[in-house]
Amino acid sequence: MALTSEELEHYHTDGFIIVRDLFRESELEPVIEAINEKVSALADRLYASGNITDKFEREGFLTRLAKLDKAFPGAATLIHTGGVLPKAFADLWSSKKLLDIIEQILGPEIAGHPVWNLRSKTPHNPLATVPWHQDAAYLAEGSEHTFQPTAWIPLVDANEVNGCMQVIRGGHKPARVIPHKLENTRGHKDSWYLYIEEKDLPSGEVVTCTMEKGGVLFLNNLIPHRSTENYSDIVRWSIDLRWQRPGELSGMEGIKEPILMRTDRDPNYRIDWEEWGSQSRQVGLHDVLLERDRPVTEEDTKVSGPWMARWEKAAKS
Repeated sequence: MALTSEELEHYHTDGFIIVRDLFRESELEPVIEAINEKVSALADRLYASGNITDKFEREGFLTRLAKLDKAFPGAATLIHTGGVLPKAFADLWSSKKLLDIIEQILGPEIAGHPVWNLRSKTPHNPLATVPWHQDAAYLAEGSEHTFQPTAWIPLVDANEVNGCMQVIRGGHKPARVIPHKLENTRGHKDSWYLYIEEKDLPSGEVVTCTMEKGGVLFLNNLIPHRSTENYSDIVRWSIDLRWQRPGELSGMEGIKEPILMRTDRDPNYRIDWEEWGSQSRQVGLHDVLLERDRPVTEEDTKVSGPWMARWEKAAKS
C-alpha cells in the first residue's frame, strides 16, 4: 500500500490525509484482543482491591470499560496510561502497510517515537474529550523541529455521535508551536490536557474526520486537532502511533528513546521490541500502582507529565 503522489502532496499541504480501508478486520483483531486482555486485567485488579463489586465479564469490547468506568471513575484513565506495549500493538506499528507509507513521508530511515497512545473514549466522559492542541506541545521545546507524523487508527467506526477527530486544514503552517494552556486551569481540575484558546487558533477549514474501522488518519505533528465528545453508549476505541527520523530530537529525552524500525543500511534489520516495549514511558502513573495491596484511589488516576511544567512556566513568564 502506498500513497499516490496526489495524496502525498495533500498530506504535506493540508497537514493530514485519511487513507480509507487500509486494514482488514482480521488485521485489527489481534489489537482488539490485546485491549480485551488489558481491560480484563484491570477489572481483576480493581475487583481484588475492593474498588468494584462486579467485573462485568458478560460485557464485550464496546461496553465493558464503560461499565467499569461508571463503577470506578478513572478506570478509562488507567487503561490510557498503562504504558507497557502489547505485542499486537508493536506488530501493527511496524506493519509493512504503515511503514511503507511513513517511508514515503519521512524517507528510508524510520524510528518509532516513544509516545504511543491507546484511547478509550468512554461515553459522556469529559476526560475523554480532547481540546484543540498540537502534539508537539506535549513534548520538550525544540522537538517541534523534528518531523513526527502520527497515524490515528480507530478500532470502531468513528463519527459525530461517538466522537471523531477534527483538524484545521493547513494549520501546521507556518511551522511553530502555538501558545497552549493547561485545561485544569479552566475548571477541569482533573484534566491533564493542553488547549489552544480560540483566539490563537489558525484560520482554516475545520474538517470533521468521520471514518470507518480500517481507515487511518495520518497527521502532521504541528496540525491543530481535537477529539469530540462521545454521546453514544459504547466506547470509541482508537490507537495513535508516531514516527520520526533516527537521531533527531524526540522531545522525550531522559524519559525514553525512540526505537529504530526501518533502515536501508541493513536489509536484515529486525526490531528488538523486548526491552523497549516493556519499558513504560509514563511519567505520572505506572501499572505497578494497581499491584499494591490496597484500593486504587482517585489520586492514582491522575496524570502528570513534563508538559505540565513547560506550560505552567510559560503562563508565568
